[in-house]
Amino acid sequence: TPLTPISFSNLQNVPAMNHAQVLRKSFNFLFMLIFLGIDLSAKTPEPNKNSGIHKNSNLASLASGCFPTTAKTDLDINNVRTTIMVGGDLWWDLSNSQYEVPKGSGKTSIFSGAIWIGGLDPGGNLKLAAMTYRQSGNDFWAGPINQITSDVNPATCFKYDRHWKLNRTDVQDWKNGQLPVMPEAIRSWPGNGDAANNEAQFLAPFFDADGNGIYDPAKGDYPYFDFQGNIPCKSCGDPAYKDVLMGDQSIWWVFNDVGNIHKQSQAPAIGLEVQAQAFAFATNDELNDMTFYKYKFINRSSSPLFQTYLGNYIDSDIGKFDDDFIGCDVSRGMAYGYNGDEDDNGAAGYGLNPPAVGADFVQGLMADANDGIDNNRNGIIDEACEEIYMSKLKYYNEDFSINGNPESALQFYQYMKGLWKDNTHQTYGGWGYGGTLPADFFFPGDSDPIGWGVGGTPAAPNPQTPWSEASVGNTPADRRFLMSAGPFTLQPGGVNTVTTAVIWARASSGGVAASVEKLKRASDKIQALFDNCFKTIEGPKTPTLSIRELNKELILSITNTKETESFNVLDPTIPTNYSEEKRKYKFQGYQIFQLANANISKEEIASRNPDMVRLVAQVDIKDGVKKLVNNIFDTSILSNVPQEMVNGRRQRNFTCI
Repeated sequence: TPLTPISFSNLQNVPAMNHAQVLRKSFNFLFMLIFLGIDLSAKTPEPNKNSGIHKNSNLASLASGCFPTTAKTDLDINNVRTTIMVGGDLWWDLSNSQYEVPKGSGKTSIFSGAIWIGGLDPGGNLKLAAMTYRQSGNDFWAGPINQITSDVNPATCFKYDRHWKLNRTDVQDWKNGQLPVMPEAIRSWPGNGDAANNEAQFLAPFFDADGNGIYDPAKGDYPYFDFQGNIPCKSCGDPAYKDVLMGDQSIWWVFNDVGNIHKQSQAPAIGLEVQAQAFAFATNDELNDMTFYKYKFINRSSSPLFQTYLGNYIDSDIGKFDDDFIGCDVSRGMAYGYNGDEDDNGAAGYGLNPPAVGADFVQGLMADANDGIDNNRNGIIDEACEEIYMSKLKYYNEDFSINGNPESALQFYQYMKGLWKDNTHQTYGGWGYGGTLPADFFFPGDSDPIGWGVGGTPAAPNPQTPWSEASVGNTPADRRFLMSAGPFTLQPGGVNTVTTAVIWARASSGGVAASVEKLKRASDKIQALFDNCFKTIEGPKTPTLSIRELNKELILSITNTKETESFNVLDPTIPTNYSEEKRKYKFQGYQIFQLANANISKEEIASRNPDMVRLVAQVDIKDGVKKLVNNIFDTSILSNVPQEMVNGRRQRNFTCI
């Protein structure tokens, strides 16, 4: 029988009891639990997803520390609506899946997820914090850490059990004096910590108009979106780097691992403060189906943490939860879940051509200098500002076998290191257990041709056959995976930052394989965009077209053309395997259309419906380029198909410039 959660607030609402009676009753309740032999710290199964409801069964804190976080806020600016929690877990509301794509469809692709992090102190003692479903309790609490005492008080946890949610346009409108009332999130923005409580001077990023280090929106300060677009998104020693907000919508919050006893992992606390940001962009391309999560890890303890690993735990449920597979792409550093059959049926399912969902470290943790590891797998060891890509990918079962749920701090840590609960390494092939060849990545398919996951190097080809769930004949079921990055060192006062992306893609035809392929291409695009700090290419200003009407004749004149005709810009989203010249947009000429009415869209222009759009003139630079061809990805054949966009020779009524 599920236990009913208790809390001090529930007990205090009983008017006939005094404080002594409350304490006596709570201790009696604890005594009953002990007497009955109920173990709340381990062997607690995950939620019963068949019921559609999961009742959170963690007890309220009975120590003199913080209570579990309860605040939740939706990230919802684009085609994704998902719930963000404060305490290290995401994408659910403590009961149900909340990663809804498309927004408003009622269909979800992830049940929940959480951050894990752990390492060794100088004495070799393991310190770790991790979350799954909160059945056993919490490892994270709200708020920044006291920098002197390295702890946090309950009042601070209560104060910071919230998010600050902002739309970029609202901040810009406020900055420009276009809003009559200051939005609450701008007014209460936690730019500075509480000095009386020894919190850090700077918390949430803000633009400091007068340079005094104090956030004051009445004096022109505002939450720091990079409106000028000139701040690099990675530091790497760049003096221009600043911590800024990203996306068209951003949610900021802060949490720690010292607010109470670690009941989930049963591990000693690290002394970790995490300043977090969830963000998304509203666009008309693949970016509209993605969300991003930036975590700034700060070691507020006096002890370094060695051999540290970060885990990104995801319970991916593609619509109907019990018919899924998982896999990874080693070359892209991406893990993903996809439907195990071609029809995601049932009321919760997506139906035919179901989507795939993936996770990627678009900004990896900074590796230790001179660690002797090629952390980004580019063939160069110990390069400057080297980032750690996905180091391991693990799957584990929903049971308490040797390859089931972790039940102790050591087992959480072993899983981040690619080990099983008996300290053996996961192996290549089958279910990844008991084989002869250690493997870092589960189900890589054919994405690791040089064998990075089995100790290979660029000079040592991978002797393995492709390994996937389908290749070993697995039965689709409920899946979850853990992608981890490490090892690295977190010194006292040290900071390390990671940005993860959740990528979603659905092909309109071609089935599951087409959705997975589309997911991989979206991963390439988003990595290129992030590396370019999400600066997308904007076309040149439209020149002026004037028309002089004569008898049965129109004379068209194009003026203000200098910027247009000098346009020559590199597109960072085009893969680097193309030459630099083929990655550029360069001016080649003009096309002039006659439209049926003023409401014709650019999509209708592209369709060339002769009842709506007619090409009446084309002018082309005389430079030897006679044809422009785009490669359009066709999901039915999983390949690029050349599509002619402009043919200068075919158009007869043109003039060469």
